[in-house]
Parts: sequence; structure tokens; C-alpha cells
Amino acid sequence: MKRLLFFGFLLLNASKISFSQEVKKPVYYKYIFDPMADAKSDVKAAIDLARQEHKKVLVVVGGDWSYWSRQAYDTLVKSDFCNKHYELTLVNFSPNNKNEDELKALGCPRNLGYPIFIVLDDKGTKLHEQDTDDMKKDKKVYSRKLIEQFLKQWSF
Repeated sequence: MKRLLFFGFLLLNASKISFSQEVKKPVYYKYIFDPMADAKSDVKAAIDLARQEHKKVLVVVGGDWSYWSRQAYDTLVKSDFCNKHYELTLVNFSPNNKNEDELKALGCPRNLGYPIFIVLDDKGTKLHEQDTDDMKKDKKVYSRKLIEQFLKQWSF
């Protein structure tokens, strides 16, 4: 009888015992282009900071869903020229948050691919918007040199 109860106990708990070693993967919630961010206040804060530091504002419109948006962010963050002459701010465009009001206020074109660079002066006036296709080095990365050439056109 004891054996029967013991084997019954093992049989009922076999699934729990066999899966007890399973490791749950952590959920990654850190966004580059945060869909919950308030784009209007982020752009305003970048303009205020640019005014204080005598810089321009570079608004990058994209999303974490876009490989090229993530690559553009990585390239811009590593660029000393960008860090010295621009306040970088990111505006998310995704199904979770399209930021339609802010993109309309920025005059962001809908017919270009993502990411889109929008250059503002320190007063918030739009100077230029640019698709980034011609800044690609190859099929996997941007050319830092081409991005910096673009930034130099609008930095002075």
C-alpha cells in the first residue's frame, strides 16, 4: 500500500518535477524608441537644452521594430560630432504609439521610410528633414562619415 501511494504521488507530481529545472527568460522592456514617452515634451526639452548650449536639435523618428532605426541610433550616439553639435531626441513611430500630433507639428513626411532625421534650430524651427537611405555604408550598417557630412551641413 505504501508503494502504491508513493508511485501515485510520483505520477501526479512528475510534470512538476520534470519542469522544475526550466529557467524563465527575463522579459526585456528597455526601449530605444520608447512608445510610452511623451514626444512633445521630449522635443521641447531638447530645444530648451539646445538653446542653452548653442546647439541644433536632431529628431530621429523611428521605432525599435526598425533595424535601421536602431542602427542610426547606435551610429549617432558614437559620433563625437553629433554629441558636440546636436541635442539628440528620439520620437517613436510604432503601432503602440504613432505620435501623430507631434509628427504633424514637426512636419514629418509620411512618404519616407524610417528612420527620418529632422533638424531643428535652437528655437524649434524645422531646417530640414532627411530620409537615411543614402547614408548607408552597405546592407547592414550606416556610414558614420556620411551621417557626419549630413550633420555638418546643418550644424552652422
